[in-house]
Parts: sequence; structure tokens; C-alpha cells
Amino acid sequence: MINNNLQKFLFHLTSVLTTWFPRFGAWLLNALVTPVLGNRLLVRVVREKNLEKIREVKQFKKILVIPDIHIGDAVMLQGAVMAFRDYFPDARVDYIVKNAVSCLIEGNPAISNLYPYFTGTVFPTPSDIESIKKLVVENQYDLCFNCSPFFEDHSLFPTGQKILNLMTSAPQLVRNDIDHVGINHFMTQSYEFVYGLLRDTVPSRPTKPFRGVPVHLADSALEEAKGFLSKNGLTTEKPIVFLNPDTASPFTRIPVEKQLEFLKLLAQMPVQILLGAAFTFKDTEKQLVESLTAEERSKVTVVPKALPLDAYNALIDLVDVFVSGDTGPLHMAAARKCSKTGNIQFRNKTFVISIFGATPARMSGYDSTDPLFPPANQDVVSRTYVSESPCRNITCVNKMAKTCKDIRCFEVLDVAVIAGDIKAYLKV
Repeated sequence: MINNNLQKFLFHLTSVLTTWFPRFGAWLLNALVTPVLGNRLLVRVVREKNLEKIREVKQFKKILVIPDIHIGDAVMLQGAVMAFRDYFPDARVDYIVKNAVSCLIEGNPAISNLYPYFTGTVFPTPSDIESIKKLVVENQYDLCFNCSPFFEDHSLFPTGQKILNLMTSAPQLVRNDIDHVGINHFMTQSYEFVYGLLRDTVPSRPTKPFRGVPVHLADSALEEAKGFLSKNGLTTEKPIVFLNPDTASPFTRIPVEKQLEFLKLLAQMPVQILLGAAFTFKDTEKQLVESLTAEERSKVTVVPKALPLDAYNALIDLVDVFVSGDTGPLHMAAARKCSKTGNIQFRNKTFVISIFGATPARMSGYDSTDPLFPPANQDVVSRTYVSESPCRNITCVNKMAKTCKDIRCFEVLDVAVIAGDIKAYLKV
């Protein structure tokens, strides 16, 4: 958890090291940190401590799951809620999310009470922290599962509160990387972490497999998405490729020149192109469109910021291919689209493509062709593409703490391969 000046300084030093000595610095950091954090003895010790915490819980009637404040995390970490629900069908399992994302989570039958308390953008605000403190005290939960690196257990929870922390799975994830086994994805791990501990301490065991997480959408969201397509002269009878050009960090954003090259390749195909509006790196979509020729530009439709989040998700369900870097929309695209009313049926046939720079692809990517990745929760294939970088190392997992002067995360990325795979998939 990067929440004090010393830790920030140490991560800054790792960025300086790889800036000056990219390959050597990456090798050194991996050689020093990986064997220690992924040590088998440490993995066993941490797991035993977590098992002891579970054994100390007298009952599992009231459980609180706290994901990170970001939209993608709120979607992915529903996996933890589903694990608790599988084991304790009659328990109260509550979930805290950002207010903006509640429209996607409301309706999940595994959640007893949804609290849209988070208001921060990148980091929690003091009021976010106070809201959680008050909620925990008032409800006296039997167990709190903290999945956020931004909330410290000792300062967030009252004395005596039983707590599990997803961050303690880090040694196991590093061990998995060393041994090249298992699925390290945050979504899957949020389920498997809970499942594994309960399996060894609670008699009953769920029998159904974990297939991924959902988003629940209102009927009006689908109507608004269809209206957007109709208004812009787009039809689902012709393939639609949707590119999200934005991410929350410069270390995960596909370089603009690569996105432009990719758009030009798409424009050569008989497809319709949607281009998302950028929220973090503002006006990226304008920069891209203005760099296209008039003919290429005529094939691109920009999805405006004003489109509500649930309609944006419904729009993703209407397209054939969705392409994104590591960010919230990627996880929304990969989630199963469910109707809040049960009156409509979503397609769930979007080919989700994730493209990775700094962050470890195994922790956030979806790929139905690789057993080290979970597939997107769709009824078609999903793929992850990882760029080559001379300086990528274990410290890149915390992109918010990196301060690299030169961004080399996407130094080698062949977008022609990605475009070719899309063309083959669409058979155009």
C-alpha cells in the first residue's frame, strides 16, 4: 500500500533506476523483490494467518466487502461477494461502491445492501473513509473483507473487528508468476481467495464454478444505446468495432500514435468504428479524429461523455469488438450483461480485446486462449495483447506510484497483428 512518503520515495527510486538503466534496472528489481515476496515459506505463513482469522469468526451472518474506489474494481471485486454468497446463502453481504457505478451493480442478487459511498476520483476522500468507519460501527459486521490498497486496516476499522485483506494474497500471486501457474486476475482472485480460506474452515462447499462477474442494466439503458446507434446512422447488421482511447494512467494508455495507426487499419475494413471520449487524457478522441483523412474520418463515430454509464455498457453489448487498455471500461466490457427487470436479453457476444503496457496483464486481462487468464464473461472469444518493454518489472504493478520520466511501456506494440486478428474474427 502506497500511503506514506517513504513508500512513495522508494517507488520513485525504482522509476529513476529503470529510467537510467531500463533492462538492468528491471532485472535487478525482479531479482531482488520477486524471490522475497514470492517465497514459499512466506506464502504459507500468510495463508495460515488468514486461516486463523477465519477460524476466529464466530458466525457469518453479516459481511461487508470493500472494493477499491475505481469503477473497474467495483465491477471485478463482485467476485468476493459471490464467494461469500455461495458459502452463506442466508447471510447479509453488503458492498460499498462509487456513486457513479451503482447503476451497474444494483440488481446483483448476491448483494444484500449496496452503499454508493465513494466519491473520490483517484484516491478516497476523508469523507469516504469516515463513511466506511460509521457503517462498520453501526452494523457490527462479523467480517469485513478489505480489497483496497488505499484503506489501512488499523485506521479504518474499530478495535476487535474481524478483517480479511485481499492484499495479503500478493505473495501467492508472485509465487504463481514464478511457477507460471494459476490465474492471478483480481476478479478471479477476489473469489478464489475467499473460497480457498472458507473451503478449509467451513464444512459446506459450493458446487457451482465461478464464471465471472455481471453488470446489471436497466431496460432504458439498452434503449438509449440503440437510440445512439440509430441517431448516428449505425446498424448492428454491419460489424462495429469500439475503441476506448483512455485509461487512468499514462503507463497503461496505448500511445496516441499507435491508436492512430490502429484506427487507420480499421478504416480499411468494411466495419463501423466507435471511438470513446477520453475523461483522463482529455480530447484524445479529437486528436485522433483530426489526424485521420476525410474518408477515414467518415467511418468513425465518437461516443460522447454525456452518454450515461449504463447506456455505455449497453452500447458495448451491441458492438462486435471492444478494444481497450487496462482501465474501467475493459472490465465493464468483460462482465456479463444482465437485465435488472428480466424483460430483455442481452447479446453477451462482444469480442473483448485488452492491450497492456506497464501493469501485469495476468492481473487484469481476459484471454480465452490462455489458461493463465480468465476469459471475458461473454459467449465469444477474448484476447490479451502485451506490448514489449525493456523496463517492465514487478514494481509496475502500482502504476499510481510510478514516476518514470520516459514512458516505454508500449515500446514495441504491433497493432497490425491485433487488427489482423479482428479482421479474421469478423471474417471481413
